[in-house]
Amino acid sequence: MKRKMNVITVGITLLIVFALPAIGQQAPPSATSIVKAMTPKCSPHQHWDAEMTMCVAGEAPATTSPCQLDSSRDADSSACVPEMNAKTSLMFHINQFMLYSSTTGKRGESRTTGPAMWMLMYDAALTPSNHLRIKAMGSPEQSTVRDKGTPQLLQTEHIDSFHAHDTFLAFEVRDVIALGANGSQRLTLLFAPRGEAAIGPVPFMHRDSAEGNPDAPLAHALQDGFHDVSTVVGVEYQHSRTTVEVTGFSGHDLRWPLPLHRVDSYSFRVNQVIDPHFSVGASYADALLPEDAGGALHNQFVAAWLTTSHAARGGTLKSSLIWGQAHAHGGAAFDSFLEELVYQHNNDKIFGRAEILEIAPAQLDVEVPIGAANPKWVGALTAGYERTLFRTGKLMLYIGGSYTRDHVPTEFRPAYGSAPAGAKVYLRIKIDNASMSGEAMPGMER
Repeated sequence: MKRKMNVITVGITLLIVFALPAIGQQAPPSATSIVKAMTPKCSPHQHWDAEMTMCVAGEAPATTSPCQLDSSRDADSSACVPEMNAKTSLMFHINQFMLYSSTTGKRGESRTTGPAMWMLMYDAALTPSNHLRIKAMGSPEQSTVRDKGTPQLLQTEHIDSFHAHDTFLAFEVRDVIALGANGSQRLTLLFAPRGEAAIGPVPFMHRDSAEGNPDAPLAHALQDGFHDVSTVVGVEYQHSRTTVEVTGFSGHDLRWPLPLHRVDSYSFRVNQVIDPHFSVGASYADALLPEDAGGALHNQFVAAWLTTSHAARGGTLKSSLIWGQAHAHGGAAFDSFLEELVYQHNNDKIFGRAEILEIAPAQLDVEVPIGAANPKWVGALTAGYERTLFRTGKLMLYIGGSYTRDHVPTEFRPAYGSAPAGAKVYLRIKIDNASMSGEAMPGMER
């Protein structure tokens, strides 16, 4: 108990440290005003580069702005998406790694894989105050990662490696309705045969603070693991800088490509933007896990998070502090704490992640003495670097690498050794291609 309290104390201390930015002024009434307010002010002879998310030298080209005045930034892709006055838009995003991973210790492996994801989003105005948004997501990892997964010690879903995502991950339909005289309120109705439930923060593959890091958090299942579930229905209400979401979904096993089941789980999530540098959120879910679907036993998932973004020494520093807990019916609660950050200066990017979490020996197929099967605290510390090699329009090429040092308890050392670690080197291609048009797109005329 004392050890657990020490861990919680560390987490609270980190929360206080990263909450230092002052609480900002009252939020502007419109989404366009919010976009303008969140644009950092650059010194003379500099302009804001949205792709590099920092001030750079020179005059601003016509296409360089945080977002066009009729658009805002999408939380999933960090791409600009239209506000209510844009008639149609089409956005394509892809993030593809070519990754070599090597882990050490008794369970160490070396392998080349290609983690990746793609997203396609279409937006159309039904009326001046009503938009239809359709989003599809997928991954080539069934071919580029395969069944063995990407080596990463202490991962539990696919033991000691991170699993390959399915070819098709999401198909979401949203009806977005502007409310109020100035459209400062939004009501969104969601239906997704396969999509994201309102649980946890933005998933790691979309978080700004994880940009460039090829590793999934070890606590992915405790913090943001509900980005791909079946039969999601939901409603979202946004007023100024406050967003409240409620979703119902199914805990059944996913079936390719678009599973539909009875809704048997639910979740709540709230996000609050305090000022342009600081936001907080929390969520609660009562869910059936796949092995329990159709039964009466539910599992509870709770998460809270804090995100920051600041200019620092000519660059930009973004961070996330996340706590997650899973509590199985009649079983023990599993806690996790994560701190991650990325610092970008011109073409150079430094990223890092520190996490500690509870894992039961059985989750890693670790044999322990009788009476020692309770969850144990494990940890991982990662540091990495990424360099932009090439940039033209919406196409970017990066090279990078990272090193992870894992901490295992005494009971796990017969399986892992005393000082397991992992290293990665990679090339990464990123494409963001957004097409805005005031006319209906071919084949989509209304």
